[in-house]
Amino acid sequence: MQISEPAEYVILGLLNTRSMHGYEMFQLIEGGTLGQIIHLEMSQMYAFLKKLERLHYIEAEIEPQGTRPPRKIFQLTPIGHDIFLQWVIQPVEKPRDIRILFLIKLYFVQRLQPAQLQPLLQQQIEACQNFLQHLQAKQQTTTLQPVDAAFFDQVVLSSRIYQTHSLLEWLQELLENITHSNQHLSTY
Repeated sequence: MQISEPAEYVILGLLNTRSMHGYEMFQLIEGGTLGQIIHLEMSQMYAFLKKLERLHYIEAEIEPQGTRPPRKIFQLTPIGHDIFLQWVIQPVEKPRDIRILFLIKLYFVQRLQPAQLQPLLQQQIEACQNFLQHLQAKQQTTTLQPVDAAFFDQVVLSSRIYQTHSLLEWLQELLENITHSNQHLSTY
């Protein structure tokens, strides 16, 4: 069993900032930018917390609340901290993962390791360029007719190539903006 859901990385990232209880994390996700990246139900949140506890990435302390039932306050374990820090600075392999996983990485890198922002973007650009080269190598140079069996395969491949081009443009623009901002700040 390993981390398989983007929300599990979000939980690790939130706990990297401070200890908190499940409902507090849920509110931070739902009420902020992270809620625009992932959708999470409260029941899923508690299932992910249990899973991360079983993996020994997080641990909980019981906090009494007077007459109310006690609540669990979660914190990262050293293993969970290491797993998260290794994951957050690595580019995603496939462009389809940029929409969720990479945006989560950017969110936390910008807050927790701002010096890693430019290297992460540069690595992601390189990963997308490599993926694009792979797609382009698969592209056939012959013109296919809509009745050919391979026509739809080429339509899908062409779509993936265009999407990867667009992602590369966005990533390069983002890198330029960050580089420009950093240069502007260093002149003060």
